[in-house]
Amino acid sequence: MNFIISVLKDFYECCNMPVKAISSEFDDIYKIGYNDYFEEIFPLEQIKALINHSGSHLDINLDSNIDIYYKVVSISKFNKNKGFFVLGPISNKPVGNTSHNIPYRSLECSNYMSKLILNIADDKFDKNMNNKLFNPYIRKAIEYVHENYSQDITIDSLCNYLDINKSYFCSLFKKYTGNTFSYFLNHFRVEKSKKLLIDTDLNLLDIAITVGFNNQNYYSMVFKKYTNMSPSKYRASISLEE
Repeated sequence: MNFIISVLKDFYECCNMPVKAISSEFDDIYKIGYNDYFEEIFPLEQIKALINHSGSHLDINLDSNIDIYYKVVSISKFNKNKGFFVLGPISNKPVGNTSHNIPYRSLECSNYMSKLILNIADDKFDKNMNNKLFNPYIRKAIEYVHENYSQDITIDSLCNYLDINKSYFCSLFKKYTGNTFSYFLNHFRVEKSKKLLIDTDLNLLDIAITVGFNNQNYYSMVFKKYTNMSPSKYRASISLEE
């Protein structure tokens, strides 16, 4: 809770944008910049429908009406059950909605705002990793993935590196992150591959190998599991947005 409150406060201070965090059960966790009107128009049912038909990670615009939209972003890249950041309401017109003080931001700007709130969350998470309360085995495991994700990583090899019992490590990792280690590793590799799909002309096989998958078919299957689309479709969708 304190982590999410801290993220939202920093984001609001930077952007002066109404924002709230909701749980995976769609209850409010925390909000800032909201008034009674913003609560009245909050499109909860639309957000529920969007989330229920989404993949594991969301970063998408939701049009509430012709003049107002929201940005819905997963709190965690790795665990949908952690909840969601909802940025907005946001006016898509420079003039309009002034009577209710709905801030205007272009659609292009909203993409940067979603990256900002995730960067704030990542920065605070990294600092928490160095906190003495964060389990050292989990911290070392995550650091190991960050440094070696392109290599062959198995739970057995990781546990040998950490000098820890495999069963104990698996239960510990699930307790602290909410996911299995395999889920975390695959999702991290998928996120890394997205950057290569956007920023390079590498073919899918080369991308798969670069981020640690040993064949293209398995990479494509895992990518679709986490994003609800194939790597090729994802690359094409980004090209269309640009």
